[in-house]
Amino acid sequence: MLRHPLFAKLPVIVTVAAFVATVMLAFNWEDPAALACGGFFCTGVPVDQSAERIIFTQNKDGTISAYVQIEYTGAAPDFSWILPLPEAIPADAVAVPEDAMDAFRELEAATDPVFIPPPMPECAIVAAAGGATAAPAAASAVEVFASGEVGPYGFDVVGSDDPDALVVWLRDNGYRVTADMEPIIDLYVVEQFVFLAMKLRPDQGVQDIEPVKVTYPSERPMIPLRLTAVAANPDMAVMVWIYADQQATPANYASMNIANDELVFFGSGGHNYRQLMRDKADQYGGQAFITEYAAPSQRLPVTHPLLRELRNRYPYLTRLNTVISPWEMTVDPVFDYDPQLRDVSNIRDLSNMTGLFSCERDQRNTNRDDRPAAGSDAGSDPTDTPSNSALPNAAPASTPAEPSGVNPLITGIILGVVATLLAGALFYAGILLGRRRRS
Repeated sequence: MLRHPLFAKLPVIVTVAAFVATVMLAFNWEDPAALACGGFFCTGVPVDQSAERIIFTQNKDGTISAYVQIEYTGAAPDFSWILPLPEAIPADAVAVPEDAMDAFRELEAATDPVFIPPPMPECAIVAAAGGATAAPAAASAVEVFASGEVGPYGFDVVGSDDPDALVVWLRDNGYRVTADMEPIIDLYVVEQFVFLAMKLRPDQGVQDIEPVKVTYPSERPMIPLRLTAVAANPDMAVMVWIYADQQATPANYASMNIANDELVFFGSGGHNYRQLMRDKADQYGGQAFITEYAAPSQRLPVTHPLLRELRNRYPYLTRLNTVISPWEMTVDPVFDYDPQLRDVSNIRDLSNMTGLFSCERDQRNTNRDDRPAAGSDAGSDPTDTPSNSALPNAAPASTPAEPSGVNPLITGIILGVVATLLAGALFYAGILLGRRRRS
């Protein structure tokens, strides 16, 4: 038996199988559907879900209005968009505001962080010169609460006590639901959510996709990130504007802060703000927001008719931002209000500070390395001095639990190593047994 040709090749076969298993686990090839959905919508091809942008309004009648910017790449027939809602809504609660995409662009530009850097030091100049809640339907049935067409979309508002029946209904009615989405839909059904499902009308193309406005009963804004996680890109930006009577703040996510003296400017004119935000969010498992703008609405000059209407109807505007990856989207962020919080300007004037350019920090680090270890004065480094101009809301909320589960890449590597060791052991045992037989 030991002389069988297949046995002689067994170590090679096991090693190759281990390598293939490693690659499949690392890239999740065992489940091609993992590449099929993005955000709240699903498609048969990969989508570009690199950012989520939502404008919320806290209305006086106990409802929330959400203006959602939809980003999609793919074929028009494959487009569908599924949004969990706490209660069923009528057809007239779904709208496509005119030119809302332009409103998003203007609002983002008006509230983007602006940094007035210190004067450029000589080292940076030299470097720059050198280079550059409704009652659900009866069990096992799906209830259609509303249907209609708005803008380029057709839509249905549906609910059920039976998540399997709901998934079948969505698929039968042209809404693409992948296997990855099913357990997440199960969770929302258990929590008694209903769903707004939208798709492009047959005569509409991808170029016709516009932001959607949905109004539904709720006391606090919430983003259903658990469903977004199905095929969101790693380090996906989530940007939220909330119009209300008071400043909004995360209720179940942490509030993170970036101090002025943490910023680093480069001779090319760039800075490390986005990287800092990513690193800070990672400290909370992605479950944290930074307040980038918070002020009375009338202070923000806007020209788009929709933004002017929102400014006149709602006294206060808050912009929150974060970076989060799919495996961190285990909790849907909810936002509350706190009248005690101070206003937050999106403009940071750092013109009177020094030591923020990368070349200055490199020089300090070089000088520090040249000093003797004994008696070194670490406290003299300006970067060790707390900033007096840090943003408010610096105290973090309770840190969310780290996401459970083992990283697929690590799992694949471990399995590959174990299988390779096993192959070597079998090969060595075969050699020993062969020697004994010959002797």
